[in-house]
Amino acid sequence: MENPLKPPLGDPVCGNCGYSLKNLTESSRCPECGKPIVETLVRTGMAGLNGIRWQSARKVLGIPLVAVASGPTAEEKYGRPRGIIAIGDLPVGLIAIGGLARGGIAIGGAAVGGIALGGMSLGLLAVGGFALGVAAAGGVAVGAYALGGSCFYIVKAIGGSRFKLF
Repeated sequence: MENPLKPPLGDPVCGNCGYSLKNLTESSRCPECGKPIVETLVRTGMAGLNGIRWQSARKVLGIPLVAVASGPTAEEKYGRPRGIIAIGDLPVGLIAIGGLARGGIAIGGAAVGGIALGGMSLGLLAVGGFALGVAAAGGVAVGAYALGGSCFYIVKAIGGSRFKLF
């Protein structure tokens, strides 16, 4: 007899690409994306996965004004929000805030954008522990204009150790 308090597990899927791994017996990798199954295996309907997924009803040019996606769910390992303002694990947006942020203004552990602020930043204006940009400021700054503890520059540098690139 089935325990009504413990729902049955769903089919196994790859948490990276969503490919169904049902009836897969001879492979240690996902046939679709090639990732090792031990790293990506999830089951649909898994209890205890409490990732957040939300987006605003308001859209601008068909894109949600705000999108939030953080943490694992039964369908995906990381939140991948896409919106004008995107907040989550791997956000992409005009303003992106999260782990690996990509956008016009990107703020995160690693940030890539026009203006990038984060531990590791890449952008026209980059600020962070390691910053690479036209104008860069950080512990290690690399750019045409660099400000930081160690600066690798082309035009001008302000900081501790300065190294002219060209």
